Amino acid sequence: MAITIAGSGIVSANIADGTIVAADIADNQNLGIENFVPRGLICSNDTDASHDVAISVGGVRDATNTVNMSLAAILTKRIDAAWAVGDNNGGLDGTESSGGTPDASTMYYIWLIERSDTGVVDALYSESPTGPTMPTNYDYKRLIGSVLTDGSANILPFTQSGDYFRYTTPVSEVADNTITHITYEDGTLSVPPLCMADIYGRAHNTTTTHEVVYLFIKVKGGAETSSGRDAWMFVSTASDGDIICRGGTVLVDASRVFEYMMSESSGSGTVEISTVGFWMLTRSNP
Repeated sequence: MAITIAGSGIVSANIADGTIVAADIADNQNLGIENFVPRGLICSNDTDASHDVAISVGGVRDATNTVNMSLAAILTKRIDAAWAVGDNNGGLDGTESSGGTPDASTMYYIWLIERSDTGVVDALYSESPTGPTMPTNYDYKRLIGSVLTDGSANILPFTQSGDYFRYTTPVSEVADNTITHITYEDGTLSVPPLCMADIYGRAHNTTTTHEVVYLFIKVKGGAETSSGRDAWMFVSTASDGDIICRGGTVLVDASRVFEYMMSESSGSGTVEISTVGFWMLTRSNP
């Protein structure tokens, strides 16, 4: 078999039976197999860390696999002002409760956007992980990051490495002292939908010492049961302990929900769960 690569990007293969196969691989666009994984586009707290995020140089395919979008210079967008084109300008898309003012204790999703008529690439913050409100004439988008505001509507400090986002200080999510023995309950995490959450769990029997304690963590709707102790994340104490702590991961659903359960055959139990960070799978899987 002979393979020839022409200057135009045409690959021809002459197979033993004489068949000629040709494909245009220029930028992979005609084959529809462009690499979706963002290159660069790393988000970080900027000088005004409470309100600004800087997006590094890089590029990615848009969510419809139609165009390549890229930043040739670092782009900083403010979360405390309505969207305006350009570096160091506002980024809110209007999904906030009061225009131009971020909501407190809210996940904001960072979208890279482009207008096809001019090729200008920018970014915005939206409370929607699936459909941001696009500025006039902007018709391409791609989800590239996510940040969380605190009770004062300030961005929580974070570090991003690839698809992983790590909160500088873990976020307390569950503090449940009304446990029902071996009964799964729902918990909601401060992470994007359909991501792998990096969590820290603690279960404590608060009234009975030297009691075996079990903690179960699983994806919402998963078939794991207490009898088989087969939850996706399972940990127990020895026979003479009454408290357990463990870090692990769990996949959340489209509503950012997972399930947890504790045994408390004797005494009264408390479950505490904090979010350490998350792997934002939707950055690489549109």
